[in-house]
Amino acid sequence: MLVIAPHPDDEVLAAGGLLQHLRAANGALRVVYLTDGEGYREGVQAEDHVIAPKVSDYRAYGHQREHEARAALRVLGFGAGSITFLGFPNGGLNRLMTTYWSEHRRAYRSPYTRLDRPSKSEILVPDTEFRGEDLSEELAQIIGDFAPTTILVPRKEDQHVDHCAAWFFLTDALGDVRRVHPGFDVDLINYIVHYYSWPFEDEAPRIPPPEGLRGGVSGWLNVPLNAVQLKTKRAALAQYKSQMDVMGWFLNGFARRNEWFSRPAPPRVALPVRRSPCDDFS
Repeated sequence: MLVIAPHPDDEVLAAGGLLQHLRAANGALRVVYLTDGEGYREGVQAEDHVIAPKVSDYRAYGHQREHEARAALRVLGFGAGSITFLGFPNGGLNRLMTTYWSEHRRAYRSPYTRLDRPSKSEILVPDTEFRGEDLSEELAQIIGDFAPTTILVPRKEDQHVDHCAAWFFLTDALGDVRRVHPGFDVDLINYIVHYYSWPFEDEAPRIPPPEGLRGGVSGWLNVPLNAVQLKTKRAALAQYKSQMDVMGWFLNGFARRNEWFSRPAPPRVALPVRRSPCDDFS
Protein backbone atom coordinates (compact mmCIF):
# COMPACT_ATOMS: atom_id res chain seq x y z
CA MET A 1 0.00 0.00 0.00
CA LEU A 2 1.17 3.50 -0.87
CA VAL A 3 -0.15 6.28 1.39
CA ILE A 4 0.02 9.88 0.20
CA ALA A 5 0.17 12.17 3.26
CA PRO A 6 0.25 15.93 2.65
CA HIS A 7 1.68 16.45 6.16
CA PRO A 8 3.12 14.29 8.94
CA ASP A 9 0.14 13.04 11.03
CA ASP A 10 -2.37 12.68 8.17
CA GLU A 11 -1.48 9.01 7.71
CA VAL A 12 -2.40 8.20 11.33
CA LEU A 13 -5.42 10.51 11.54
CA ALA A 14 -7.03 8.95 8.48
CA ALA A 15 -5.70 5.41 8.53
CA GLY A 16 -3.99 4.51 11.81
CA GLY A 17 -6.38 1.58 12.13
CA LEU A 18 -6.20 0.50 8.50
CA LEU A 19 -2.41 0.46 8.66
CA GLN A 20 -2.60 -1.92 11.61
CA HIS A 21 -4.80 -4.24 9.55
CA LEU A 22 -2.14 -4.02 6.81
CA ARG A 23 0.63 -4.85 9.27
CA ALA A 24 -1.28 -7.85 10.60
CA ALA A 25 -1.58 -9.12 7.02
CA ASN A 26 2.18 -8.61 6.46
CA GLY A 27 1.42 -6.06 3.76
CA ALA A 28 4.12 -3.76 2.38
CA LEU A 29 3.78 -0.04 3.13
CA ARG A 30 5.24 3.18 1.78
CA VAL A 31 4.11 6.49 3.28
CA VAL A 32 5.02 9.50 1.15
CA TYR A 33 4.90 12.85 2.95
CA LEU A 34 4.53 15.62 0.38
CA THR A 35 5.52 18.32 2.88
CA ASP A 36 7.15 18.34 6.31
CA GLY A 37 4.30 20.40 7.77
CA GLU A 38 6.78 23.18 8.46
CA GLY A 39 4.45 26.08 7.66
CA TYR A 40 2.02 25.74 10.58
CA ARG A 41 2.57 29.14 12.17
CA GLU A 42 0.50 28.53 15.32
CA GLY A 43 2.39 25.29 15.94
CA VAL A 44 5.79 26.97 15.55
CA GLN A 45 4.72 29.79 17.87
CA ALA A 46 3.63 27.33 20.54
CA GLU A 47 6.63 25.05 20.16
CA ASP A 48 9.27 27.80 20.28
CA HIS A 49 7.31 30.23 22.49
CA VAL A 50 7.78 33.02 19.98
CA ILE A 51 5.33 35.55 18.54
CA ALA A 52 7.15 36.11 15.26
CA PRO A 53 8.84 32.86 14.11
CA LYS A 54 12.03 33.13 12.08
CA VAL A 55 13.03 31.12 9.04
CA SER A 56 15.18 28.90 11.25
CA ASP A 57 12.17 28.21 13.50
CA TYR A 58 10.08 26.95 10.58
CA ARG A 59 12.89 24.77 9.29
CA ALA A 60 13.48 23.25 12.72
CA TYR A 61 9.76 22.64 13.11
CA GLY A 62 9.69 20.68 9.86
CA HIS A 63 12.56 18.48 11.08
CA GLN A 64 10.71 17.88 14.33
CA ARG A 65 7.62 16.74 12.51
CA GLU A 66 9.74 14.32 10.46
CA HIS A 67 11.06 12.78 13.69
CA GLU A 68 7.52 12.53 15.03
CA ALA A 69 6.37 10.76 11.87
CA ARG A 70 9.08 8.14 12.23
CA ALA A 71 8.08 7.57 15.86
CA ALA A 72 4.39 7.29 14.97
CA LEU A 73 5.06 4.70 12.25
CA ARG A 74 7.21 2.69 14.67
CA VAL A 75 4.25 2.51 17.06
CA LEU A 76 2.17 1.11 14.20
CA GLY A 77 4.85 -1.48 13.47
CA PHE A 78 6.63 0.03 10.46
CA GLY A 79 10.28 1.03 10.17
CA ALA A 80 12.14 3.86 8.50
CA GLY A 81 12.20 1.98 5.20
CA SER A 82 8.47 2.61 4.88
CA ILE A 83 8.87 6.40 4.88
CA THR A 84 9.68 8.93 2.14
CA PHE A 85 9.79 12.68 2.73
CA LEU A 86 9.59 14.81 -0.42
CA GLY A 87 10.01 18.18 1.33
CA PHE A 88 7.73 20.28 -0.88
CA PRO A 89 6.28 23.56 0.50
CA ASN A 90 3.61 23.33 3.19
CA GLY A 91 0.68 25.51 2.17
CA GLY A 92 1.99 25.96 -1.37
CA LEU A 93 1.05 22.82 -3.27
CA ASN A 94 -1.93 24.47 -4.96
CA ARG A 95 0.38 27.17 -6.37
CA LEU A 96 2.47 24.46 -8.02
CA MET A 97 -0.55 23.32 -10.03
CA THR A 98 -0.79 26.64 -11.85
CA THR A 99 1.78 29.43 -11.89
CA TYR A 100 4.73 27.41 -10.63
CA TRP A 101 4.32 24.34 -12.80
CA SER A 102 7.38 24.26 -15.05
CA GLU A 103 10.85 25.70 -15.55
CA HIS A 104 9.39 28.45 -17.73
CA ARG A 105 9.44 30.60 -14.62
CA ARG A 106 11.32 30.77 -11.36
CA ALA A 107 10.53 28.05 -8.81
CA TYR A 108 8.10 28.74 -5.96
CA ARG A 109 9.76 29.99 -2.78
CA SER A 110 8.25 29.10 0.58
CA PRO A 111 7.24 32.17 2.59
CA TYR A 112 8.13 30.20 5.74
CA THR A 113 11.48 28.53 5.08
CA ARG A 114 12.56 30.76 2.16
CA LEU A 115 13.59 27.61 0.30
CA ASP A 116 12.79 26.96 -3.37
CA ARG A 117 13.67 23.26 -3.42
CA PRO A 118 13.69 20.25 -1.09
CA SER A 119 16.80 19.43 0.91
CA LYS A 120 19.38 17.27 -0.85
CA SER A 121 18.41 14.24 1.26
CA GLU A 122 14.79 14.52 0.09
CA ILE A 123 15.37 14.91 -3.65
CA LEU A 124 14.63 11.77 -5.67
CA VAL A 125 14.88 13.17 -9.19
CA PRO A 126 17.99 15.29 -9.94
CA ASP A 127 17.50 19.08 -10.08
CA THR A 128 14.07 18.92 -8.41
CA GLU A 129 12.77 22.34 -7.33
CA PHE A 130 9.44 23.63 -6.02
CA ARG A 131 7.60 23.16 -9.30
CA GLY A 132 4.50 21.10 -9.93
CA GLU A 133 6.11 19.24 -12.80
CA ASP A 134 8.90 18.11 -10.47
CA LEU A 135 6.53 16.90 -7.75
CA SER A 136 4.49 14.92 -10.27
CA GLU A 137 7.68 13.37 -11.67
CA GLU A 138 8.87 12.31 -8.22
CA LEU A 139 5.52 10.73 -7.40
CA ALA A 140 5.54 8.87 -10.71
CA GLN A 141 9.01 7.51 -9.94
CA ILE A 142 7.88 6.30 -6.51
CA ILE A 143 4.80 4.60 -7.95
CA GLY A 144 6.78 3.00 -10.76
CA ASP A 145 9.44 1.66 -8.37
CA PHE A 146 7.12 0.53 -5.57
CA ALA A 147 4.35 -0.77 -7.87
CA PRO A 148 1.60 -0.62 -5.23
CA THR A 149 -1.65 -2.49 -5.65
CA THR A 150 -3.44 0.12 -3.50
CA ILE A 151 -2.92 3.86 -3.12
CA LEU A 152 -4.50 5.84 -0.29
CA VAL A 153 -4.84 9.57 -1.07
CA PRO A 154 -6.99 12.51 0.12
CA ARG A 155 -10.25 13.32 -1.62
CA LYS A 156 -10.36 16.39 -3.83
CA GLU A 157 -13.13 17.73 -1.56
CA ASP A 158 -10.79 17.88 1.44
CA GLN A 159 -10.86 21.52 2.53
CA HIS A 160 -7.14 21.94 3.15
CA VAL A 161 -5.31 23.20 0.08
CA ASP A 162 -2.47 20.71 0.42
CA HIS A 163 -4.87 17.78 0.81
CA CYS A 164 -6.93 18.84 -2.17
CA ALA A 165 -3.79 19.34 -4.27
CA ALA A 166 -2.45 15.92 -3.24
CA TRP A 167 -5.31 14.28 -5.15
CA PHE A 168 -4.53 16.16 -8.36
CA PHE A 169 -0.79 15.54 -8.18
CA LEU A 170 -1.29 11.84 -7.52
CA THR A 171 -3.68 11.42 -10.43
CA ASP A 172 -1.38 13.40 -12.75
CA ALA A 173 1.52 11.15 -11.72
CA LEU A 174 -0.59 8.07 -12.41
CA GLY A 175 -1.08 9.33 -15.95
CA ASP A 176 2.69 9.47 -16.37
CA VAL A 177 3.11 5.96 -14.99
CA ARG A 178 0.48 4.52 -17.33
CA ARG A 179 2.10 6.11 -20.37
CA VAL A 180 5.25 4.11 -19.56
CA HIS A 181 3.44 1.03 -18.20
CA PRO A 182 0.11 0.84 -20.08
CA GLY A 183 -1.00 -2.23 -18.13
CA PHE A 184 -0.46 -0.68 -14.70
CA ASP A 185 -3.55 -0.93 -12.53
CA VAL A 186 -4.09 0.18 -8.94
CA ASP A 187 -6.94 0.37 -6.46
CA LEU A 188 -7.39 4.05 -5.56
CA ILE A 189 -8.82 4.68 -2.09
CA ASN A 190 -9.73 8.14 -0.79
CA TYR A 191 -9.65 9.47 2.75
CA ILE A 192 -10.72 12.83 4.13
CA VAL A 193 -9.49 14.82 7.14
CA HIS A 194 -10.74 18.41 6.70
CA TYR A 195 -14.42 18.79 5.87
CA TYR A 196 -16.41 21.54 7.61
CA SER A 197 -16.90 20.51 11.26
CA TRP A 198 -16.71 16.76 10.59
CA PRO A 199 -16.14 14.61 12.60
CA PHE A 200 -16.66 16.82 15.64
CA GLU A 201 -20.45 17.19 15.61
CA ASP A 202 -20.60 14.59 18.37
CA GLU A 203 -18.31 12.51 20.55
CA ALA A 204 -19.84 9.12 19.80
CA PRO A 205 -17.52 6.09 19.97
CA ARG A 206 -17.88 5.66 16.20
CA ILE A 207 -17.57 8.38 13.57
CA PRO A 208 -20.40 8.73 11.04
CA PRO A 209 -19.44 9.47 7.42
CA PRO A 210 -19.32 13.17 6.48
CA GLU A 211 -22.85 14.47 6.03
CA GLY A 212 -23.57 15.74 2.54
CA LEU A 213 -20.56 14.02 0.96
CA ARG A 214 -21.15 10.93 -1.15
CA GLY A 215 -19.05 7.83 -0.76
CA GLY A 216 -17.73 7.76 -4.32
CA VAL A 217 -18.37 4.84 -6.67
CA SER A 218 -17.99 2.29 -3.86
CA GLY A 219 -20.17 3.88 -1.22
CA TRP A 220 -18.50 4.62 2.10
CA LEU A 221 -16.08 1.92 3.26
CA ASN A 222 -16.09 1.45 7.04
CA VAL A 223 -12.96 -0.01 8.70
CA PRO A 224 -13.55 -1.03 12.34
CA LEU A 225 -10.93 -0.81 15.08
CA ASN A 226 -10.92 -3.11 18.06
CA ALA A 227 -9.87 -1.94 21.52
CA VAL A 228 -6.20 -2.79 21.02
CA GLN A 229 -6.06 -1.10 17.62
CA LEU A 230 -7.72 2.01 19.01
CA LYS A 231 -5.22 2.16 21.87
CA THR A 232 -2.36 1.80 19.38
CA LYS A 233 -3.75 4.52 17.13
CA ARG A 234 -3.94 6.88 20.11
CA ALA A 235 -0.35 6.01 21.03
CA ALA A 236 0.76 6.76 17.46
CA LEU A 237 -1.05 10.10 17.46
CA ALA A 238 0.60 10.96 20.79
CA GLN A 239 3.99 10.84 19.04
CA TYR A 240 2.95 14.03 17.24
CA LYS A 241 3.65 16.14 20.29
CA SER A 242 4.03 19.33 18.24
CA GLN A 243 0.45 18.89 17.05
CA MET A 244 -0.97 17.61 20.32
CA ASP A 245 0.27 20.73 22.11
CA VAL A 246 -1.74 22.98 19.79
CA MET A 247 -4.65 20.93 18.47
CA GLY A 248 -4.88 17.77 20.52
CA TRP A 249 -8.67 18.00 20.39
CA PHE A 250 -8.48 17.67 16.60
CA LEU A 251 -6.18 14.66 16.56
CA ASN A 252 -8.08 12.89 19.33
CA GLY A 253 -11.34 13.43 17.44
CA PHE A 254 -10.15 10.85 14.88
CA ALA A 255 -9.21 8.28 17.53
CA ARG A 256 -12.44 6.31 17.57
CA ARG A 257 -13.72 2.83 16.77
CA ASN A 258 -13.76 3.18 13.00
CA GLU A 259 -12.34 4.94 9.92
CA TRP A 260 -14.02 5.90 6.65
CA PHE A 261 -12.75 5.55 3.08
CA SER A 262 -14.21 5.66 -0.43
CA ARG A 263 -13.30 4.82 -4.01
CA PRO A 264 -13.30 7.61 -6.60
CA ALA A 265 -14.51 7.43 -10.16
CA PRO A 266 -11.66 6.85 -12.65
CA PRO A 267 -9.75 10.14 -12.59
CA ARG A 268 -9.39 12.34 -15.64
CA VAL A 269 -6.93 14.96 -14.51
CA ALA A 270 -4.19 16.72 -16.44
CA LEU A 271 -1.95 19.33 -14.89
CA PRO A 272 -1.22 22.20 -15.05
CA VAL A 273 -4.51 24.05 -14.76
CA ARG A 274 -5.25 27.74 -15.29
CA ARG A 275 -6.97 28.06 -11.92
CA SER A 276 -6.39 25.65 -9.07
CA PRO A 277 -9.57 23.83 -8.00
CA CYS A 278 -8.14 23.96 -4.49
CA ASP A 279 -8.01 27.77 -4.29
CA ASP A 280 -11.45 27.89 -2.67
CA PHE A 281 -9.93 26.21 0.38
CA SER A 282 -7.03 28.64 0.80
